[in-house]
Amino acid sequence: MFSILLVEDEKLELETLRDYVDWKRLGASRVHTARNGRTALECLEEYDPDIMITDIQLPVMNGIELSKRAREEGHACKIVFLTGYDNYEYMKSAFQVQAVDYILKPFRVDEVEALIVRIREQLERERVAERSVELASGQIFAMACEQEGVDLEELSRKYFSVAADEKAFGLLAVYGITDEKAAARIESLTEVRHAFYLEGLIIVVLHGYVSVADAAGRIVAALDGQGSAAWFDDKVSIADMKEDTDILLGYRDRMFYGRPGELLRITGRAGERDGRFDRERWNQRGQKLCQNIVGGNSDSTQETLAACMEELQFLGREECQREAYGLYLNLYNRLELDNAALMEEMEKREHKPELQIWNTGFFAEVKEALWQYIKALRLFFDRQRENPNYYVTMWVRDYLEKNYMRVCSVEEMAEGIHLSPNYLRSLFKAGTGQTILEYVTDFRLQKACEFLRDKSLKVKDVSLLVGYENVSYFSQIFVKRYGVTPNEYRKMV
Repeated sequence: MFSILLVEDEKLELETLRDYVDWKRLGASRVHTARNGRTALECLEEYDPDIMITDIQLPVMNGIELSKRAREEGHACKIVFLTGYDNYEYMKSAFQVQAVDYILKPFRVDEVEALIVRIREQLERERVAERSVELASGQIFAMACEQEGVDLEELSRKYFSVAADEKAFGLLAVYGITDEKAAARIESLTEVRHAFYLEGLIIVVLHGYVSVADAAGRIVAALDGQGSAAWFDDKVSIADMKEDTDILLGYRDRMFYGRPGELLRITGRAGERDGRFDRERWNQRGQKLCQNIVGGNSDSTQETLAACMEELQFLGREECQREAYGLYLNLYNRLELDNAALMEEMEKREHKPELQIWNTGFFAEVKEALWQYIKALRLFFDRQRENPNYYVTMWVRDYLEKNYMRVCSVEEMAEGIHLSPNYLRSLFKAGTGQTILEYVTDFRLQKACEFLRDKSLKVKDVSLLVGYENVSYFSQIFVKRYGVTPNEYRKMV
């Protein structure tokens, strides 16, 4: 596909070009028009067409001057002149501005179409060649940044027409971005030659004429401030890219503990983390955090989490995320795993930030993920303390839902929750308004209705599946609840 600009002051000829040439069949995606040179120049700025067909004799600014201005301002469109003057001087001026051809007036539509087909094929060949060069140059940049001891001299001369140590480029790194599409978004910016992922960050090679500091700001802004960037003021040759890339990689921990949107000018190598992580103290704080969550001490919970996070900052990025995830698993195993009511409550959450700890780009996001998980735990235990019957009710419901198909003993439940049978009955009735027997009967009958939809099951089979060995008794209580027999209900559904 290509776009085209038609520039002609004669209304009839402009309309003939616009309306009688089959632009859609030729592959034109957009056709723009202008009646004078100045308007045409504005169209070039706004639409940047691939082809411009322009009359030489135009008001305000003639076609030759228009084409010169187009070239001076960097427009690479293919220029075709329309002229009624078969004059050598005009043709010489036309080709001085790199026109590809001309059309003599009066023109025929088929002549115009044949010329456009040739120009379109030329555009396609050039685009393929440009993509090949861009792909090859991108691979050269990646090799220069990643691989030690690679001979880049011949490749540099072939694709950049200079020695590997002569042509300079801007170099920066973007940190904290885990979206795999981000490198492509960055590479689409005009100042960027190539962008690629390397060991968890995005290495960006800039055109040599670009201010690296300004480009870093624009790149972070294009990522909506979700990443951060570090860069060198000095431009770097292809031959020296590996050394500078290693320095950028060395800033991963520093940028991880920074903030999204940060812009850092690099002046030397990054320092190492001091490694004063105390395993015993870390484990003690994890235990205390668990106790605070259950005990409902809000201030102490926040203080203990802050102390845990402070401990993590002695570690490198990967170790920090590993220990943070370990803290989450510790809380999960201690508080959630054997608490069916809590697990059910936590599963209802639409967003589970704790599962993103490994995929976050900054330490602040790790802290927030843990804090959101802890707040959800605290909410459950706070509600449990406000309603003494809540935990007992949820525990009994979970037990009955797992065991409704067999004899459900109150004594067995009471032993499992360490309460007397009578106290268990009273707490459940206070919490739900139903007795345990009423609840299990309701639950069994609801399950029976579900099973009865399966026509391959006999009523006797359904009775056994929901805990009633006596099918007559099952049918009796079913009729009492729904007013129809199980078989009649089946026919209704």
